[in-house]
Amino acid sequence: MVKESQEAKAKRVKKIIATLKKTYPDAKLALNFSNPLELLIGLILAAQAHDDAVNSVTQELFRRHRTATDWAGEDEQVLHAQLRTSNFYRNKTRSIQKACRTLMDHFGGQVPSTLDELLTLPGVGRKTANVILGNAFEQPAIGVDTHVARVSNRLGLTRQTNPDKIEADLVTVVPRSEWVKFCHLLQFHGRRVCTARNPDCPDCAINKLCPWPKSNRHSQVSTDK
Repeated sequence: MVKESQEAKAKRVKKIIATLKKTYPDAKLALNFSNPLELLIGLILAAQAHDDAVNSVTQELFRRHRTATDWAGEDEQVLHAQLRTSNFYRNKTRSIQKACRTLMDHFGGQVPSTLDELLTLPGVGRKTANVILGNAFEQPAIGVDTHVARVSNRLGLTRQTNPDKIEADLVTVVPRSEWVKFCHLLQFHGRRVCTARNPDCPDCAINKLCPWPKSNRHSQVSTDK
Protein backbone atom coordinates (compact mmCIF):
# COMPACT_ATOMS: atom_id res chain seq x y z
CA MET A 1 0.00 0.00 0.00
CA VAL A 2 1.43 3.39 -1.02
CA LYS A 3 1.97 5.71 1.93
CA GLU A 4 -0.23 8.80 1.72
CA SER A 5 1.64 12.10 1.76
CA GLN A 6 0.65 14.88 4.16
CA GLU A 7 -0.42 16.98 1.18
CA ALA A 8 -2.67 14.21 -0.16
CA LYS A 9 -4.09 13.58 3.29
CA ALA A 10 -4.87 17.28 3.74
CA LYS A 11 -6.69 17.32 0.39
CA ARG A 12 -8.68 14.22 1.40
CA VAL A 13 -9.61 15.86 4.69
CA LYS A 14 -11.06 18.86 2.83
CA LYS A 15 -13.24 16.50 0.79
CA ILE A 16 -14.30 14.67 3.96
CA ILE A 17 -15.29 17.94 5.62
CA ALA A 18 -17.19 19.17 2.56
CA THR A 19 -19.13 15.90 2.30
CA LEU A 20 -19.95 15.70 6.00
CA LYS A 21 -21.13 19.32 6.02
CA LYS A 22 -23.68 18.39 3.37
CA THR A 23 -24.63 15.24 5.27
CA TYR A 24 -24.93 16.93 8.67
CA PRO A 25 -25.73 20.63 8.11
CA ASP A 26 -26.92 20.91 11.72
CA ALA A 27 -23.79 19.40 13.31
CA LYS A 28 -22.94 21.05 16.63
CA LEU A 29 -21.83 20.17 20.14
CA ALA A 30 -24.38 17.87 21.74
CA LEU A 31 -24.21 19.46 25.20
CA ASN A 32 -26.60 22.31 25.95
CA PHE A 33 -25.05 25.46 27.45
CA SER A 34 -25.46 29.22 27.36
CA ASN A 35 -22.11 30.36 28.78
CA PRO A 36 -18.57 29.03 29.44
CA LEU A 37 -19.36 28.04 33.04
CA GLU A 38 -22.30 25.90 31.98
CA LEU A 39 -20.16 24.20 29.36
CA LEU A 40 -17.44 23.52 31.93
CA ILE A 41 -19.98 21.93 34.30
CA GLY A 42 -21.56 19.96 31.47
CA LEU A 43 -18.22 18.57 30.34
CA ILE A 44 -17.29 17.45 33.85
CA LEU A 45 -20.64 15.68 34.10
CA ALA A 46 -20.24 14.16 30.62
CA ALA A 47 -17.26 12.00 31.61
CA GLN A 48 -18.36 8.38 31.02
CA ALA A 49 -21.92 9.52 30.44
CA HIS A 50 -24.19 10.15 27.47
CA ASP A 51 -24.70 13.76 26.45
CA ASP A 52 -28.49 13.38 26.41
CA ALA A 53 -28.43 12.24 30.04
CA VAL A 54 -26.24 15.21 30.97
CA ASN A 55 -28.59 17.64 29.22
CA SER A 56 -31.50 16.18 31.14
CA VAL A 57 -29.73 16.80 34.46
CA THR A 58 -28.32 20.24 33.69
CA GLN A 59 -31.59 21.72 32.48
CA GLU A 60 -32.73 22.22 36.07
CA LEU A 61 -29.26 22.59 37.58
CA PHE A 62 -28.42 25.58 35.43
CA ARG A 63 -31.54 27.35 36.67
CA ARG A 64 -30.50 26.85 40.29
CA HIS A 65 -26.77 27.51 39.95
CA ARG A 66 -25.84 30.48 37.78
CA THR A 67 -22.38 31.43 39.06
CA ALA A 68 -19.21 29.73 40.25
CA THR A 69 -20.10 30.98 43.74
CA ASP A 70 -23.44 29.17 43.56
CA TRP A 71 -21.73 25.88 42.72
CA ALA A 72 -18.87 26.24 45.17
CA GLY A 73 -21.10 27.31 48.03
CA GLU A 74 -23.79 24.64 47.60
CA ASP A 75 -23.96 21.96 50.28
CA GLU A 76 -22.21 18.83 49.01
CA GLN A 77 -25.09 16.58 50.01
CA VAL A 78 -27.56 18.76 48.13
CA LEU A 79 -25.46 18.44 44.98
CA HIS A 80 -25.21 14.70 45.52
CA ALA A 81 -28.99 14.51 45.53
CA GLN A 82 -29.26 16.69 42.41
CA LEU A 83 -26.61 14.69 40.53
CA ARG A 84 -27.52 11.23 41.78
CA THR A 85 -28.61 10.04 38.33
CA SER A 86 -25.15 10.81 36.92
CA ASN A 87 -22.36 8.23 36.87
CA PHE A 88 -19.77 8.81 39.61
CA TYR A 89 -21.81 11.70 40.96
CA ARG A 90 -19.75 11.99 44.14
CA ASN A 91 -16.49 12.43 42.24
CA LYS A 92 -18.14 14.80 39.79
CA THR A 93 -19.57 16.88 42.62
CA ARG A 94 -16.10 17.17 44.09
CA SER A 95 -14.55 18.13 40.73
CA ILE A 96 -17.23 20.74 40.02
CA GLN A 97 -16.87 22.40 43.40
CA LYS A 98 -13.05 22.35 43.28
CA ALA A 99 -13.09 23.84 39.78
CA CYS A 100 -15.51 26.57 40.82
CA ARG A 101 -13.47 27.41 43.92
CA THR A 102 -10.42 27.75 41.69
CA LEU A 103 -12.40 30.06 39.41
CA MET A 104 -13.32 32.20 42.42
CA ASP A 105 -9.81 32.23 43.89
CA HIS A 106 -7.83 32.87 40.71
CA PHE A 107 -10.11 34.07 37.91
CA GLY A 108 -12.71 36.32 39.47
CA GLY A 109 -15.34 33.61 39.14
CA GLN A 110 -15.02 33.55 35.35
CA VAL A 111 -13.93 30.65 33.15
CA PRO A 112 -10.57 31.59 31.62
CA SER A 113 -10.13 31.66 27.86
CA THR A 114 -6.61 30.26 27.45
CA LEU A 115 -5.49 26.65 27.34
CA ASP A 116 -2.86 26.99 30.05
CA GLU A 117 -5.29 28.63 32.46
CA LEU A 118 -8.05 26.10 31.78
CA LEU A 119 -5.65 23.25 32.52
CA THR A 120 -5.18 24.59 36.06
CA LEU A 121 -8.82 23.81 36.85
CA PRO A 122 -9.48 20.54 38.72
CA GLY A 123 -11.25 18.03 36.50
CA VAL A 124 -10.15 19.72 33.27
CA GLY A 125 -7.84 17.90 30.86
CA ARG A 126 -6.66 18.99 27.46
CA LYS A 127 -9.70 17.59 25.63
CA THR A 128 -12.13 19.42 27.91
CA ALA A 129 -10.11 22.62 27.68
CA ASN A 130 -10.11 22.50 23.88
CA VAL A 131 -13.85 21.89 23.74
CA ILE A 132 -14.39 24.95 25.94
CA LEU A 133 -12.05 27.08 23.83
CA GLY A 134 -13.68 26.01 20.58
CA ASN A 135 -17.31 26.14 21.62
CA ALA A 136 -17.55 28.76 24.37
CA PHE A 137 -14.87 31.15 23.11
CA GLU A 138 -14.91 30.38 19.36
CA GLN A 139 -11.16 29.78 19.26
CA PRO A 140 -9.62 27.24 16.86
CA ALA A 141 -9.21 24.02 18.85
CA ILE A 142 -9.59 20.27 18.40
CA GLY A 143 -11.13 18.42 21.32
CA VAL A 144 -10.50 14.70 20.90
CA ASP A 145 -13.42 12.84 22.42
CA THR A 146 -14.16 9.17 21.82
CA HIS A 147 -15.94 9.82 18.49
CA VAL A 148 -13.26 12.10 17.08
CA ALA A 149 -10.61 9.60 18.12
CA ARG A 150 -12.36 6.57 16.62
CA VAL A 151 -13.43 8.12 13.33
CA SER A 152 -10.14 9.92 12.66
CA ASN A 153 -8.32 6.64 13.30
CA ARG A 154 -10.53 4.75 10.88
CA LEU A 155 -10.11 7.49 8.31
CA GLY A 156 -6.37 6.97 8.50
CA LEU A 157 -5.72 10.51 9.72
CA THR A 158 -3.78 9.19 12.69
CA ARG A 159 -2.40 5.93 14.03
CA GLN A 160 -2.27 7.18 17.59
CA THR A 161 -4.44 6.10 20.51
CA ASN A 162 -3.49 8.86 22.95
CA PRO A 163 -5.88 11.84 22.57
CA ASP A 164 -3.11 14.43 22.79
CA LYS A 165 -1.13 12.68 20.05
CA ILE A 166 -4.26 12.34 17.92
CA GLU A 167 -4.80 16.09 18.27
CA ALA A 168 -1.20 16.70 17.22
CA ASP A 169 -1.75 14.66 14.05
CA LEU A 170 -5.08 16.28 13.20
CA VAL A 171 -3.87 19.87 13.45
CA THR A 172 -1.39 19.15 10.66
CA VAL A 173 -4.03 18.09 8.12
CA VAL A 174 -7.28 19.80 9.14
CA PRO A 175 -7.58 23.47 8.10
CA ARG A 176 -7.32 25.65 11.20
CA SER A 177 -10.55 27.44 10.33
CA GLU A 178 -12.37 24.07 10.40
CA TRP A 179 -10.97 22.61 13.62
CA VAL A 180 -14.10 23.09 15.72
CA LYS A 181 -16.53 22.16 12.94
CA PHE A 182 -14.44 19.10 12.08
CA CYS A 183 -14.97 17.78 15.61
CA HIS A 184 -18.72 18.38 15.43
CA LEU A 185 -18.92 16.55 12.10
CA LEU A 186 -16.97 13.53 13.36
CA GLN A 187 -19.08 13.42 16.52
CA PHE A 188 -22.30 13.40 14.48
CA HIS A 189 -20.92 10.80 12.08
CA GLY A 190 -19.57 8.66 14.91
CA ARG A 191 -22.92 8.54 16.68
CA ARG A 192 -25.02 7.90 13.59
CA VAL A 193 -22.95 5.86 11.14
CA CYS A 194 -19.36 5.16 12.18
CA THR A 195 -20.33 3.60 15.48
CA ALA A 196 -17.90 1.70 17.66
CA ARG A 197 -19.30 -1.82 17.24
CA ASN A 198 -21.34 -1.88 14.04
CA PRO A 199 -20.32 0.89 11.64
CA ASP A 200 -22.65 1.21 8.66
CA CYS A 201 -19.96 1.37 5.99
CA PRO A 202 -22.27 0.67 2.99
CA ASP A 203 -24.38 3.74 3.80
CA CYS A 204 -21.46 5.96 4.82
CA ALA A 205 -21.30 9.25 2.91
CA ILE A 206 -17.50 9.25 3.04
CA ASN A 207 -16.81 5.54 2.45
CA LYS A 208 -14.91 6.28 -0.77
CA LEU A 209 -12.61 8.60 1.19
CA CYS A 210 -11.97 6.09 3.95
CA PRO A 211 -9.36 3.27 4.00
CA TRP A 212 -11.08 1.37 6.82
CA PRO A 213 -11.63 -1.56 7.35
CA LYS A 214 -8.53 -2.55 5.39
CA SER A 215 -6.48 -0.72 8.00
CA ASN A 216 -7.06 0.30 11.60
CA ARG A 217 -9.67 -2.43 12.14
CA HIS A 218 -8.17 -3.39 15.48
CA SER A 219 -7.30 0.09 16.72
CA GLN A 220 -8.49 0.72 20.25
CA VAL A 221 -8.68 4.37 21.20
CA SER A 222 -9.14 5.70 24.71
CA THR A 223 -10.01 9.26 25.73
CA ASP A 224 -10.97 11.07 28.91
CA LYS A 225 -14.62 10.71 27.97
